[in-house]
Amino acid sequence: MAALDTLNDEQRAVLQLLLRQGKSYDDIARLLKSEPAKIRARGRGAVAAVGPETSEISAERRDEISDYLLGQQSASQRAATREYLQSSAAGRSWARAAAASLEPIGGETLPDIPAEREEVAEAFDALQRRTARQEAVKRSSQLGTKLLLAGVGVILGVAVILALSLGDGDDPGPAANTTTTPAATSTTAAVQTTPTGDKFEVVAQGTLAPPDGGDTDAKGQVAIVRFPDNNQFRLALQATGLPPSSRRGSAYGVWLYTSDDKKQFLGFPDARVGNDGRLETVSDLSPETPAYGAVLLTRETADKPTKPGTLVLVARMVTAAEAARQQTQTQTQTQTTPP
Repeated sequence: MAALDTLNDEQRAVLQLLLRQGKSYDDIARLLKSEPAKIRARGRGAVAAVGPETSEISAERRDEISDYLLGQQSASQRAATREYLQSSAAGRSWARAAAASLEPIGGETLPDIPAEREEVAEAFDALQRRTARQEAVKRSSQLGTKLLLAGVGVILGVAVILALSLGDGDDPGPAANTTTTPAATSTTAAVQTTPTGDKFEVVAQGTLAPPDGGDTDAKGQVAIVRFPDNNQFRLALQATGLPPSSRRGSAYGVWLYTSDDKKQFLGFPDARVGNDGRLETVSDLSPETPAYGAVLLTRETADKPTKPGTLVLVARMVTAAEAARQQTQTQTQTQTTPP
């Protein structure tokens, strides 16, 4: 695997035009009065030069992955490549190594490398185990009241988001994400009525954290609230420490999730994540929306994803009844534990 500074001038120039300026093979061919096939070969050759040397994947697959990393595929081609990467450990390994080498030029324009299909379920299982361990420690240490105290923080944060969203009306304003691919759409699921009034109750809440093994400092909170005036529900999400939204190729997505067979895509937040790494978004929910065990924040590359993309943050949802039950258990243990 070669470093970027070992590439020839033509290869470096093509990568700069493709990754930093967002040009296509055809654009560069017209600019240089050359053939698109020659530019394509030059770009693929540059990616192959900085990628690992391996015989585990064919030259055709390396070319396909190169086009994917350089943003030179149609929507259907991109979806097919992601399907391949999800099913091929060798393909993912090569793609991730090549993407890491291209990072100094590509930065945030590089697309995400999808995880294997089982990763979401494994991450959710790991989250449940981690949460169970944490709750056991809280109970044994008589710290169960912190759950409700954390809930106060959730409620305060949610109140700010909801106040902003209810005051905005139907117009998303200048903060709406109009440049991210896939097409930006507000997070919404089976909206029936617009919430009214300034009173709401928290139905469920959770703390957003990276999946096991994640190397990000991102974190956040999420809550599902009910407006008693018209029995309307909303999901409010806050997160910090996120990488800025990609200008092309991927976007943040929000999911309700319990298992591969029980999941619901809420949509893409209507605001881009800037350099401050903050995301605040609200999703309308129908009263008939079934209960889910977790909320996922993902990176998506398809306009209408059918399964969660790359996991960014995961939150196990704790219902108000469950929080109250844990609080009662903690108080009982505190009263029965001898001083």
